[in-house]
Amino acid sequence: MAIVAIVLRKSKKWAHPVVAKASDKPAPVLPCIFCDRESGSEEHLWPDWVHRFIREHGIDLGGLRVQEGTRPEIIDDDLEKTINTVCHTCNNTWMSRIEDKNRSRFMLMLQNAPFTIDPGGMKILTEWAVKTAMVQDSMKPRIGNENFYTREERVAMREQLKIPARTRAWIGALDGFHLGSHGTDFTIEATKSDGGKVRIGTGCANTIYMGYFVTQVVTEHIYPEYQAFGIPEIQPPVGICDSRLIQTYPKVLKKAEWPPAAFTNGGPNGIGYLLHRWRQGEKVSMVTKDGVAR
Repeated sequence: MAIVAIVLRKSKKWAHPVVAKASDKPAPVLPCIFCDRESGSEEHLWPDWVHRFIREHGIDLGGLRVQEGTRPEIIDDDLEKTINTVCHTCNNTWMSRIEDKNRSRFMLMLQNAPFTIDPGGMKILTEWAVKTAMVQDSMKPRIGNENFYTREERVAMREQLKIPARTRAWIGALDGFHLGSHGTDFTIEATKSDGGKVRIGTGCANTIYMGYFVTQVVTEHIYPEYQAFGIPEIQPPVGICDSRLIQTYPKVLKKAEWPPAAFTNGGPNGIGYLLHRWRQGEKVSMVTKDGVAR
């Protein structure tokens, strides 16, 4: 019998796009992360109307706390961050439709107004969360510009709004108005019977918060050679998040009342517990014929 455990690989609170200096050679235009067209649409991670709401209501959020990898954290005053990894067509068609379908719910969440979410509402909230997680993932600096979400998963999202396999999504509430996005990548390793370790997969957790609303999306990729072992989904440790999150995918309630008990800025119910939720996972068993992970 071998033991599988989460091991944190790297964590980022935000990632800027790479901007070429005047003396640099022009960077090649990469294809859209969702299709074969050229990217460069300057898509907002948070919808334009959210920024208008913030301005119209005089909400002072201060600056964005920005951290790339293990570099020191800085404060960026530009709250209206844009990304350029999608094309104009995707931005203005199916991505825009997802935003529009969620707008009425998001407007209530921006004002911390209570309402009931039915299964249909949970479905379209999940679609927005996964789409946004994929966009956020495309901004992370990686070796060889590799993204966690595969091209096949991103294309399936565009064509069918298909949620990737081994994906889970939750929503929750905050006790104050916030705007932010955090990403955590982790590896999934198996401990062999001889004590050695072997990497059997990777995972990505994205946490996006907007107003009084927060969502967390977690997707795991098990390497093909280990998929036949039936590795169960990795579970985070039991904690305060269990009573403060509503799962919207794949488990769906008949209805859910929003907001649930809110995360606070700090203290025993702090948002930090949600952001660090995937730093340490529950150990599970993986059984092979000879007790050794291959």
